[in-house]
Parts: sequence; structure tokens; C-alpha cells
Amino acid sequence: MGRVILCTGKQAAQPYVFRSVDRAASSMEELCHILYHNAFVMQEELFDPELLRFIGEELGLSERADCLRHLCESHAGAKDIIVAIFCSTDYFDQEEIKEFLRRYDAFIEMSPAQRKKWNADRLLSEGREAEAEKIYREILEEEELAVFPEQEHGNLLHNLAVLEMHGGAFRQAPGHFREAYRLNRSDESLKQYLMSLKLTGQEELLEKELKTLLPRREVIEQTTQALYLARTAAELAPDWQELEKLKELHEQGKVAEYYEKADELLEKLKDDYREKARLRADRRV
Repeated sequence: MGRVILCTGKQAAQPYVFRSVDRAASSMEELCHILYHNAFVMQEELFDPELLRFIGEELGLSERADCLRHLCESHAGAKDIIVAIFCSTDYFDQEEIKEFLRRYDAFIEMSPAQRKKWNADRLLSEGREAEAEKIYREILEEEELAVFPEQEHGNLLHNLAVLEMHGGAFRQAPGHFREAYRLNRSDESLKQYLMSLKLTGQEELLEKELKTLLPRREVIEQTTQALYLARTAAELAPDWQELEKLKELHEQGKVAEYYEKADELLEKLKDDYREKARLRADRRV
């Protein structure tokens, strides 16, 4: 059930932009919302004098800004500042703040390696795949894997394998999915492993693994359906249709036309790749 929230302060003419998450706040309620969902990656910005000026002058909450300034000058921790900001408005109730504090304390207790994994998972969820993959690999190369329970270690390998499939590293991904399943015993990792074998043409190994791993019927059905849907979507895509036309030209012996169309398709794929790379780079700025 919803509730009515009375806004605190005024709407800012110029929003404050949190650089670490590229999110802008024009009110105290928006500031609280952004902080609630991104606090673990924007703690340093809580001590930014410009943020205090924004709260005091742009939002018209001078007393709250003075309180926060006093906390900063007395070397209070980020947790105290966050609570003071949350208490500036009725945006979150007491139970929501308690839940946030439980998550915050759990994050603070994480080892450096666990925090790196948390950050990589966050980047993956935001579509920043290259950055996430880099961190996953760094974790796997470090000597701190012992801090992860087997299930969490398996989940890390699963996410890395997903990124490898997206990036075209088809030789590495199936092995990582296989190891992920050994560690986390997750149906999702098993399903992705079987799909990766099918997609990379490893039919003999797929048949062998179906006999060795004996996946549940539901897993096989889900895998089969996912592969069918993926193939159907591909066949409906323009690039797939162009490839089919190329095959026909080759079979008909129309060599000159075949190479002309092949060059056109190759240039189009290159342009598409460059555009996607540019969009990913823009998101990182």
C-alpha cells in the first residue's frame, strides 16, 4: 500500500549530479532515493562541500546542511551522514532505514575481494560488461578466492562465462560454466553450460555430458526451448537473412555477386560493432 510523502525543502533550479553514478537530484527526496540504492559506490561524495552547499542553498535546508557540515568536521563516518540525510525527510520509514543499515553493515564486513565481486555484479547489471569482466578476471587471478563460499565462487565463474559468450570467447565459456555448476549446483549454470556446448558445435561432448550429469527433465526442456527461441529470433533478424542469401549465391555459382554482397555485409557488421562500442564508451563517461 502506498503512502503520501510531503516533500522537504524546495525544488532545486540546478540539480546536484553524483559523479560516481551519473545521477542527478533536484530535491531531498531524489537525493535520498539515489543514496539508498547507490550508497556503497558514492560514499566519498558525501563529504563533498558542494553537496552541503546544494542542500543548504539550492534546497533551502540550511539547518540540515549545518548539521551535516558539523558531522563532516567531527570526522563522523559515512554511515552517520547517510542516516542524517535519510532523517531529513519522510521518504523512507523506520523499517526501510533499518533494512538499509543491515545491508550497509554487511557490505562493510565484506573482504576486499567480496567488495570487488559486488562491484563487478553491479557493473554487469548496468550493462557495463567490459568493466565487469575485467574485475571478474582480476578476482580469479588473486589468491583471495578462499573467502568465497563454493556457491559464490561458482556464481562468479557463471557471470564471467556469460560475458565470454557475449564477447565471442567461445572456447573459454563452456569450461567456466561447467566449473560454475560443479561449485554452485545451480540449474541455471547447468542450462547455460549445455546451451554453450550446443552453440559452439560440441555435439559429442554435449551427448556425453547429458549422460554424465543427468540433468532434470525441466532443465533439458528449458534449454531446448531457449535454443529454439534464440534460433527463431536469429532467423528473423536481417543479418541472418543476408547470410542465407549469401549461401544461395555461393550454391548458384554467382561468385562475383557473392563476394560483392559478402563485402557489403562485412562492412555493415563492422559499422554495427563500432556503434555498439561507441555507445558502451559513452555510458562509461
